Amino acid sequence: MIEILQIKERIAAEHYRDANSSFELRMMLMDVASLLTARQISNLRQGRDPHVSTILLETFGNVKQYYFVLEKTKDVDLACYNKTKDAVVAELDSLCQQLKGNVFQLPEENIPALKIAQ
Repeated sequence: MIEILQIKERIAAEHYRDANSSFELRMMLMDVASLLTARQISNLRQGRDPHVSTILLETFGNVKQYYFVLEKTKDVDLACYNKTKDAVVAELDSLCQQLKGNVFQLPEENIPALKIAQ
């Protein structure tokens, strides 16, 4: 989940600079798709929650659609770039919210001990 949050933050921080910006965003979407695929395969191999698999596959499908929207538009279409970027960030945020229930949270009193281990 940390990787998903990192990619989401990277995408959110991106801004349209020139015609290559759409290409760069498409490459980030490919990173997201690869990560979601790896998580899905890992989830299936370990026999984990099938609901998580469903969520990962739905998000993958949506990211794939956003990729194709960017690919079909002109590289200088700023409105499409911004809409797609915002939609992907919202999609990844939604995924993180849905997966949050599956993540074990440590009490804050244990965190200093973990910092020492680092």
